[in-house]
Order: sequence, then C-alpha cells, then structure tokens
Amino acid sequence: MEIENNHKPQETEVVQIIEALLFASDSPLSPDKIQAVISAKGGSLPAKDWQAGASGGKEITPNEIEEVINSLNEKYRLGGHSFAIKRIAKGYQMYTLPDFAPWIKALFSHNRREKLSSQSLEVLAIVAYKQPIVKSDVDRLRGVNSEGPIFTLLDRKLITIVGRKPAPGRPLLYGTTQEFLTHFGLKDLDDLPRIEELEMLLKKKEQASLAEAEFEKMIEERLEKSEEVLQEEKEKPVEEVPLQTIPQSSPQSSLEDETQ
Repeated sequence: MEIENNHKPQETEVVQIIEALLFASDSPLSPDKIQAVISAKGGSLPAKDWQAGASGGKEITPNEIEEVINSLNEKYRLGGHSFAIKRIAKGYQMYTLPDFAPWIKALFSHNRREKLSSQSLEVLAIVAYKQPIVKSDVDRLRGVNSEGPIFTLLDRKLITIVGRKPAPGRPLLYGTTQEFLTHFGLKDLDDLPRIEELEMLLKKKEQASLAEAEFEKMIEERLEKSEEVLQEEKEKPVEEVPLQTIPQSSPQSSLEDETQ
C-alpha cells in the first residue's frame, strides 16, 4: 500500500527558508524578492497563523516576511549570537555585530579593496547631500576640478548618472546608488545624518582633538621639566660632609666611671 505524502511545510520551515535565503545572499533582499523566490519554488507556504494540515494554502505576504525577520532577530539577540539581520537599501541582509569588527577586518585584510581617498569622500558627500547635482556645481563647492574623484566613484558604483540638467549644454546630473546605501549600511537616504549633526560632530571632534593636543603638550612640558631638574641635580657638585669625630675615652677613665 502506497502512503501518500501530504506533508505541508510548517511555520519553522518558513522561518528556516527565509533565514537560508538571507544567509546565502551577498546583497540585501527585499520582502518582495523573498516572496517571489518562495512562490517560484514552493507555491504556497503556511504563515505563522496557519494551522498545520489545513486545507489549501496562500502565499506568504511581505508583511509576514518582515514579522519572520523580526522574530529571527529576537532569537539571535536572546541567544547571544554574533550577527543580526539589518534593514539595508530597502531590503534585508545579515550583518555581524560591530563588536566583532576587528576580527572580521583581520580576516579580510589581505583582499580588502583600496580605501576611498579624502577627495573622493568629499565629492561623494557633496553628491549625497546635494543630489541630483552637476559636475560644475561640485567643482564650485570644492574649489577644484572633480573629474578624477567622480570617475572613481562611478567606477566603484557609488554614484551614477541620473539624468541631464535642463540648462545650456544639458550637463549630466549625478546621484548616489543602491551600492552607496549598502556600502555605508543605510536603509535609505533619510538615514543620512543631517548637515547640522555633522557640523556638531566635527566641532566636537575638533574640540576633543584640541583638548587631547593640549593634554599631550602639558605632559611633554612636565616631562621636559623633570628631565631638566634631573640634569641639574646631576651637574651639581657633590658637597663633602665632614665626618664627626667621637671623643675616645681612655680605659682608665672608663673604669673610674664604672666604680663611681
């Protein structure tokens, strides 16, 4: 007698499938993308409120996928795991926690991509906050030609051409990309710190650097002073202290003292 396999995926399997997709992906996955993959492979799967063995089925919704991701994050937090699922660039991706960054950096230090130069970072910041923006405006804000940094950022896919400005010559307009959001761990452009916050942060950093410099200067001055004092002590002539002479008594006088 042949036993028919009417096995239906349980809630735990849905969680495992979503977890596996996020684990395997090297780029952020949106709830819609996860839903499309599940639908293409399994058709219908039970969501968390579906009874096992219930007849029929329905597609898991993006909202239910987000609930599953939230439950996974809670499980990771309670279990003391070294990673979590983070909302990045309108999708979700697994990330190791910042506490473990030194070891991750050491692991990939041999094949790390070259860091962006300060010029490229400056241009990237201008594009991020002023987009869409043309090259001439970037040049005006920086006071120098920005052709090199713009080419680097285009090559790294951190910025892209988003259109043309309706002006004489129709210059190209530049804006940031999804890769930019992923690179800096941002959910969307609204996650960018406000310019006022950046100015305050830079001011605090500058003040902290000045205070640290003053402290170091004070320590150096004290060390120099201590060295000068030690040097002066070394160079001082040693004064000869005369030895005190103790009067010696004769044996006879000592004997007389004892008999008295």
